[in-house]
Amino acid sequence: MTFSEAYDLYGPDTIAISEALDIPEHEADRFISAEMDRRRQSDCIQRRREYNGRLRTSLRDLRARRPA
Repeated sequence: MTFSEAYDLYGPDTIAISEALDIPEHEADRFISAEMDRRRQSDCIQRRREYNGRLRTSLRDLRARRPA
């Protein structure tokens, strides 16, 4: 079982992941922290892209209404 599979099954449960992967609990905790940081960063990037898309659309609409 890989860490990703274990994380999907057990979530951030360090004990369950450490038993599933047969690693020490502190290692499982480090992997979980890294995964949570990665997901948080991905969420921030996605929100920023959505905001930029909405902003571009708004600017395009404003420019279209501007008299020539």
